[in-house]
Amino acid sequence: MITKEKIIFWPLLAIAIGVFIFGFISQGKKKEALDGLLKDIELATKKSKAKKKALIKDKWDFEDVKVKEEMSAYDLLLKRSPFFKVVPEGKVKSVEPIVVEKEEPMEPLFKYKGRVMMGEKVMVVIEDQGTGKSYFAKEGDTIGDFLVSSIDDKEVVLHKKGGDEIVLSVAKKKQEEQGKEKDEETDDL
Repeated sequence: MITKEKIIFWPLLAIAIGVFIFGFISQGKKKEALDGLLKDIELATKKSKAKKKALIKDKWDFEDVKVKEEMSAYDLLLKRSPFFKVVPEGKVKSVEPIVVEKEEPMEPLFKYKGRVMMGEKVMVVIEDQGTGKSYFAKEGDTIGDFLVSSIDDKEVVLHKKGGDEIVLSVAKKKQEEQGKEKDEETDDL
C-alpha cells in the first residue's frame, strides 16, 4: 500500500510544484500587464486633461479677439454665411434708393346689403366694398373706424371718430328697382 501511495504521491507532487511555478510566472506576467495597463490609463488621462485645458483656453482666450475695422477681416465668416455675399471692392454697383410715395388711405366704400330682425333687435348687413368683407352690426357696434349710430327702415347712419358721417340708404335700391321695372314696361309697349 505504501508503494501505491508513493506512486500516486510523486506525480501529484510534481503537478503541485508545476502549478506553483506556473502561478509565480503568471503572477509576474499579471503584474507586468497590470503595470502596462495602469501606464496606458495614466497616459490617456493626461491626454484628455491636456485636451480639456486646450479647449478651455480656446474657449475663454479673449486675447486673440480684436476689433476689426475693415469688412475684409471677416471674409471667411461671410463666405460661410447664407445671408451675405462677399463682393470684391471693384465690382460693387451703386444702387439708387427707391422713392416711396405716400398714398392716402382709400375712403371705405360701404354698401347697405340688408336688414335682419331678431326679436326686437334690428341688425343690418353692411359690406365694405374695398375689402369685400361683410359686417353684421346693430346700433352701437363699430365697423372699422365707424360707429353705427342709428338704424331706420330706410337708412343707416355711420359716424367716424373724427366727426365724418356716412348715410347708407335703402331707398336707392328700391328706386333703382322701380326704375328698371318702368324701363321694362316701356320696352314692352
